[in-house]
Amino acid sequence: MLTLREARQQRRMSQQALADRARVARVTVSQIELGKSGPRPHIARRLAEALEMEPGEITEFREAAESMRLPTPQIFALLEGERGVSRH
Repeated sequence: MLTLREARQQRRMSQQALADRARVARVTVSQIELGKSGPRPHIARRLAEALEMEPGEITEFREAAESMRLPTPQIFALLEGERGVSRH
C-alpha cells in the first residue's frame, strides 16, 4: 500500500498534473497528501484512476474505498408452489 504522495511521485507526476488528470483542484491533492482532509469517495476514485490504481491501494483512500463497495446482493428463489404460483 502506498500513500498518495508516494504513488504520485513513483509516476513522476506533479500535484498539478495529477489534479488535471483527475479533474480536481490541485489544492485537493495537497490537502489529502498533508493529511488535512480525507477524500470523498468520488474524488478518491478519480485520483486512483488517474494513477491507474484501485482506491484500496492508496493509504488515504482506505476509508473511502470501504464506502465504495456495493452490498452483496441477496438472491431469493421462489420455490414451486410458493405464493400460489403453479408451473404447469
